[in-house]
Amino acid sequence: MLPSLDAQLKATINLGNVKKDGTFRFPLKRRNYDLLICATSVPRILVVYDMPDEEAHWMSVTAEQMVLKRSAYWVSLRGLKETENTDSVTVSIPALNRFDVHGLRKLMDMARSGVIDAS
Repeated sequence: MLPSLDAQLKATINLGNVKKDGTFRFPLKRRNYDLLICATSVPRILVVYDMPDEEAHWMSVTAEQMVLKRSAYWVSLRGLKETENTDSVTVSIPALNRFDVHGLRKLMDMARSGVIDAS
């Protein structure tokens, strides 16, 4: 069976620096958080694209390729606790979870089992 994966994609020019614990912090709307913490048959992840400040540098697109500048990172929020926050929840995204070729292969391997964790 082919692995499946659902992703919530977000982008920001304000991801900031890696914290001492090796993570980035990202404010996520409460509704999006609620959708990502629940167990589903198809694993769900959050992908945050850390964009350059200048819009002209965000990406380049041709008929053969789309190149995003800088990096994107992923995290699984599955199984995290519900929150009493009403507007947003700040989530931690491991800096090691880069959304690149290696990261995507790792995600697809985990998706085959139906469970993805952020470690």
